[in-house]
Amino acid sequence: MDKMDKICSPEEIEKKRVLAMQRRQQAQLKTQTTPTNSPIQRPKHDDTNVMRPNKLNNRFNPIETRNFFSRISFLTGKCYMISNERFAVEISSFAPEVIETFKTLPSRSYDVKTRIWDFHINDYDSLMQKLMNHKSNISVTGIPQAILQIFKKQKKSDENIKQDLSKIDNRLTDSLMPFQQDGICFGISKGGRCMIADDMGLGKTIQALGIAHYFQESWPLLIVVPSSVRYQWSEAIYEFLPSIPMHYIHHFANTRDCIEDDKITIISYDLLMRAVDTLEKHIYGFVILDESHMLKSNKTARFGAAQRICAQARHVVLLTGTPALSRPIELHSQISLILPRFISFEDYGVRYCGGQRGMFGWDFTGSSNMQELQLLLKTTCMIRRLKADVLNQLPSKTRQVIILDPVLIKTGRRMTEMSKELQMTKITGLERHNTLLQYYTESSYARIKAIRNYVKTLFENKRKCLLYAHHQNVLDAICKVAESMKIQYIRIDGKTNPEQRKHQIDKFQECDDYLAAVLSITAANAGVTLTAANLVVFTELFWNPGILCQAEDRVHRIGQNDNVLIQYLVAKDTADDYIWPLIKKKLNVLNAAGLDQDLSIDNVDTTVQKEHGQQDLISFMNISLSPGKQSQSPDDKKQKNYSVPEASTSTSDLKQLLEIDEEYFDSCGWDDIA
Repeated sequence: MDKMDKICSPEEIEKKRVLAMQRRQQAQLKTQTTPTNSPIQRPKHDDTNVMRPNKLNNRFNPIETRNFFSRISFLTGKCYMISNERFAVEISSFAPEVIETFKTLPSRSYDVKTRIWDFHINDYDSLMQKLMNHKSNISVTGIPQAILQIFKKQKKSDENIKQDLSKIDNRLTDSLMPFQQDGICFGISKGGRCMIADDMGLGKTIQALGIAHYFQESWPLLIVVPSSVRYQWSEAIYEFLPSIPMHYIHHFANTRDCIEDDKITIISYDLLMRAVDTLEKHIYGFVILDESHMLKSNKTARFGAAQRICAQARHVVLLTGTPALSRPIELHSQISLILPRFISFEDYGVRYCGGQRGMFGWDFTGSSNMQELQLLLKTTCMIRRLKADVLNQLPSKTRQVIILDPVLIKTGRRMTEMSKELQMTKITGLERHNTLLQYYTESSYARIKAIRNYVKTLFENKRKCLLYAHHQNVLDAICKVAESMKIQYIRIDGKTNPEQRKHQIDKFQECDDYLAAVLSITAANAGVTLTAANLVVFTELFWNPGILCQAEDRVHRIGQNDNVLIQYLVAKDTADDYIWPLIKKKLNVLNAAGLDQDLSIDNVDTTVQKEHGQQDLISFMNISLSPGKQSQSPDDKKQKNYSVPEASTSTSDLKQLLEIDEEYFDSCGWDDIA
């Protein structure tokens, strides 16, 4: 205590307390008089009782109404076409002054549900000018002038006028369905520069040939196709344009092949790339590009070759059932072949592919303004119909005969001997049936390569289908193709027990990723409902038309909401030469006896995968079942109209055609045949 007294006496302590109180009062006074723009010094000690300065009066308060209405707004908007004559305007937020501007246009229309204003295309320039001069800060993305001019030009033309099709071969015009006729008229109205993007099975080939024949004065005609279908085109020309001589058609075989005065040249895409220099010298006025989605990238050599050829053509027709496999950008390269002056790749990507510029350039993998793009394509060059759109014009069941490429049919000496034996006059009925049975088995091996090639094309198109065969080796070959292409499939044959059969059917009906049902003709022709598919392919024939009809009806039954396409694969120089006429003759007998079958092969469409000049379906229809009868030459058949003789309805005919051959055939264990 004495030590503390030496340091601070009571008087000194009192003086310090008074001094501290004075300083505190001075500090309080100083804070009360501090200007609002000067910094505030806060003491380091506890200042609980210190009077704090008032809030600054000039601080922004968003709640104040005067500040809310006086803020400068920034609006964004975009314009896009919603029909051939009207465009819409979307703005980012409500702006009364902008709405008042919209109301000044006479063609204005407001959709209450979408809250979007739309106007007539004639008011576009006026509206853009008013928005540009508007006091509000607004930025509107307009419609590119190139797109705008396309719609304005189209508005002045009338496309609904029916074209005169009298210039086209009568055989073709008589075969047209109403929607196919509309497709040809559309192509003609576009000057023979169009894309036919109809769904698979709606007859794009016949429409393209109709347009090409209308502009025949512009030929020579070049048809570029995938290699697997090149022979189908020549057969279609033979069938629908009989006025075109056969020697006009030339299959371009290899790079050493030459082109003389051929009016029609058919070539594959792969060969086009290698022989483009040769083809470019022979100017083609009309070009058809089948499966044009193969040209989806403008960076490929295939597209470059097609572009060089199309640059010289007056008319270009593209055919595809899948115009854009995954992204809208894939359409630009195809459209540029039809319309060389179409908008640039970059402008198209920005407008319709959600284009964004990144570190490595533009990214056009997205999509934008799809409604406008659809209108633009229909207005300029594309016509597309789905089966659901024209279902009322289609027959409930359509049959086609596909004659397999003879190059892929591997016949041997043994098959040749059996064919000659079947034509001998002294052969007995039993010997004839036994020989035909052996010939039928050998034919299953000879046709495997051609079947594999055809089935591979079906799987590439990702279409759900039923694939019927009779021999185990053919069924096995189809399954191997599916496995190699990683295609999910089911299989039902004579070895499938009832439990497995039900499970397999349910998988095919309920799972979209199961694309193929590989079926035995005798084991799966009844008691099965497979309406998830609408395509049936018979990779082998069978001599009983009733069983074939039953097999067809696995898809053509209650629950099927689409038309059904049936395809029969027929091979020359095999047992089909005899089984096909046998089916025909049996049908005639059954029909004459009043036992009609829902199986007609009189007017089936025929497609041939074959070399020029070889036999077509006519040869199959007219091979006589009587011994010793020889078939006519191809040239003779082109000059004569053949028909199968009227079938007798006698008891002996019925017994011979419906019982005897079945007795021998049915005695075999068909499902065990390898």
